[in-house]
Amino acid sequence: MKCDILVRGGEVIDPSQGLRGVRDITVSNGVIQRVGENLADVDAGHTLDARGLLVTPGLIDIHVHAYPYSPFGLDPDPLCPAGGVTTMLDAGTCGSNNFGYFRREIIDRAATQVLGLVNLSCMGLQCGNVGELCDRRFADPEGVVRVIAEHPGVAVGVKIRAGAHLIGEGEQAWANLRDAIRAARESDTWLMVHIGECPMPVPAICNELAPADCITHCFKGGSTRIIDDGNRVFDDIRSAADRGVIFDVGHGFGSFQWEVVDAALEQGFEPTSISTDLHTKNLNGPVYDMPTTMSKFLMLGLSLERVIEMSTSVPAGILHLEDQIGTLREGTVADIAVLERRTGKFRFTDSYRQHRTGTELLTAAATIRRGELVPGGGGLRMRHLAE
Repeated sequence: MKCDILVRGGEVIDPSQGLRGVRDITVSNGVIQRVGENLADVDAGHTLDARGLLVTPGLIDIHVHAYPYSPFGLDPDPLCPAGGVTTMLDAGTCGSNNFGYFRREIIDRAATQVLGLVNLSCMGLQCGNVGELCDRRFADPEGVVRVIAEHPGVAVGVKIRAGAHLIGEGEQAWANLRDAIRAARESDTWLMVHIGECPMPVPAICNELAPADCITHCFKGGSTRIIDDGNRVFDDIRSAADRGVIFDVGHGFGSFQWEVVDAALEQGFEPTSISTDLHTKNLNGPVYDMPTTMSKFLMLGLSLERVIEMSTSVPAGILHLEDQIGTLREGTVADIAVLERRTGKFRFTDSYRQHRTGTELLTAAATIRRGELVPGGGGLRMRHLAE
């Protein structure tokens, strides 16, 4: 059997198939050809020795800022091998005024699969430091709907950052939120809401959302959280999750607090998906990449299979691409992450400069994107050994 790439002898974990075990994988013409034990008579153009390593579907990060012409944005292609991320969702860096340029200059030229949410603000985050929706004239729900129609399969939803310093307060804040909801409904897509120091309670926001809408930064600290002052998850938050609202990690520079995630997990409230909110201010800490963020949830007690599920098949379903990515099923796109599972004592940091020690650190050892072995890997910049 001839193939382009043979991934030999890794511990394959594919939650989409309930698969965990040592397997070989062959890749040809950009798709997964065979997954099996001790495949024989394989004539491979390149063999990747994955013995002692984890082999998973390519990781999917649904909260990244990948428009490098903004104050927050990063070049997507170096992030792919550094974190094993083969598909990323830009979380509203661009609005109706600049999404077309984003697609033409970045998305269509990237080897990494990049999809995008369209910001309700016509300028996106280009001047996000001054509050992209503090002036209601920048809200452009009609433009959002138009852009999504012009870029089917690429512009896949709507984004609003619902902090008081970003959307205003009182009736202005509600008007902005309702415009974002309307744009999602009229475009037949979904809405991602960034929760910060919100001008309305988070449960009140959730009560306005529909199944498949998303709250990102779900474990942020501060005054507006998913838990009350007694650290109890609000009933309306649970109700929203039960009816299909997505609660996404979106770690970020200021949006992940150990105490909040502890309280939520102790009450049986897990995130729907793991994501980074990777941008210029957290690339070199405290976030680093997807495997580091995943490692934090291993430290918090989630199983390896569950953490991988939240980083592969679940986000693939959120993007309605589960028949193509987030899986190692034969015949699907050959997006594969090979991860090294290091053991020791590692220091992890939340977004509030609080440290904890974990015993496992995942790093990206190799990445295959659309059947091509991508040069580069994760390195050691995220490794902080605990005393």
